[in-house]
Amino acid sequence: MKSFIYFFLLILTPLCHAQNSQNQADTPKEETEKNISSQFDYLYRTSTKYQEYKVISINKYQGLKQNVLDSLNSQQKIITDKVKTINANNKEILALKEKLASTQQELTASIDLKDSRSVFGIPVNKSIFSIIIVITYSVLLILLGFFIFKYKQNLSITNKAVSNLNELEIEFEQHKKTSLKRFQEISRKLQDELNKNWKKEK
Repeated sequence: MKSFIYFFLLILTPLCHAQNSQNQADTPKEETEKNISSQFDYLYRTSTKYQEYKVISINKYQGLKQNVLDSLNSQQKIITDKVKTINANNKEILALKEKLASTQQELTASIDLKDSRSVFGIPVNKSIFSIIIVITYSVLLILLGFFIFKYKQNLSITNKAVSNLNELEIEFEQHKKTSLKRFQEISRKLQDELNKNWKKEK
C-alpha cells in the first residue's frame, strides 16, 4: 500500500509541477500588480489540492515572495522618506518656535518701551510718568500763582511808597516855599530894624 502511495506521488508531483509551471506562465500580469492580500488569494485559488493540503507552485511562491519583498522595500522606503520629512518638519517647527519666542520677547520689550518713559535716565511706567507730569505742572502753576500774587503785592506796596514819596515831595516843596517866605519876611523885618537902629544912632 505504501509503495502504491509513493508511486502515485511520484507520478503526481511532475504533473502538478508541470501544471503549476503552466499556471505561472498563465498568470495574468494584473494579478502580480495587485496588493499582497489579493496575490495570496490568487495563489490559493490557482494552487492544486492533494487531500486536505494545497500544493503551491515554487515559481508562484517565489514570485509572491519577490512581490512581498518588493512591497516591503517600497513601504520601507516610503516610511524612511516620511521619517525624514517628519524630522525636517520637526526641525522647522523648533526653529519657528524659537523665532516666535524671540519675536514675542521683542514684542514684549516694544510694548514695555511704548508704555514707559524715561525720567532722568530712569525708565518709568507711562501712568506714573503722567502723574509726575501732572504734579510738576500743578507745582509750577502754584508757584506761578504765588509769584504773581507776591508781584502784585509788592507792586501795590511800591505804588503806595511812590505815592507817599510824591506827597512828601509836594509837602516838602510847600514847606520849602513857606520857609523861604518866612525867611524873606524875617530878613525884611531884620533889615527894617537895622535901618531903624541906624537912623536912631545918627
